[in-house]
Amino acid sequence: MSTGMVRLDSVPTRGRVRSAESLAEEQALVRAVQDGDDDAFGALVDRYLEAAFATALSVLRNTHDAEDAVQSAFIRALERIDQLKPGSPFGPWFYRVLRSTCLNLRRREALRSHEEIPVSAAGGRNPDRDLQEELTRETVMVALGELPEMQRLAITLYDLEGYSHQEIGDILGIAVGTSRAHVHHARRALRKLIGPIVGADEGYSELTEPR
Repeated sequence: MSTGMVRLDSVPTRGRVRSAESLAEEQALVRAVQDGDDDAFGALVDRYLEAAFATALSVLRNTHDAEDAVQSAFIRALERIDQLKPGSPFGPWFYRVLRSTCLNLRRREALRSHEEIPVSAAGGRNPDRDLQEELTRETVMVALGELPEMQRLAITLYDLEGYSHQEIGDILGIAVGTSRAHVHHARRALRKLIGPIVGADEGYSELTEPR
């Protein structure tokens, strides 16, 4: 990670790389699950678990509730996976299930209030790099918590998960232009929130530029 600059895409996540080969492999896993292969669903869970938690946390802002929502969303996805049309990508469909689950949980319960805990990094890494990544993640998560919900969701899906504005529109039920606007305003707000903290004015302008 570059010294003195924090970028959203510096936060590790499994959802960013979405090559044609990866999507084809994912579609094969979906077909296997629809044919009753539980191991294939486990592979899908492994692909989306970390990213799903980050997304749920951006809605619920409570680690315990985010964990509950992710678990419930995966169960609902497994129960309904036959509804996914052949050739359709799993990710956008799953994130719609996850968002619905998060909103239902938030309506049903008074969320517990406690100090937020950042997503844990995977083991087996360099300790110095782990510390840098944890601090980066914590800084970004705190800043994300200051944004309106739709901006948090849009920028999480766009800059952290790598989805297009068209896909985000389908997931959130908004127009493509609205997705672009949410990401633009979120980036501008995050630049104000994070920049002064880490001295990231230099080289940080890419966060406010459309991709």
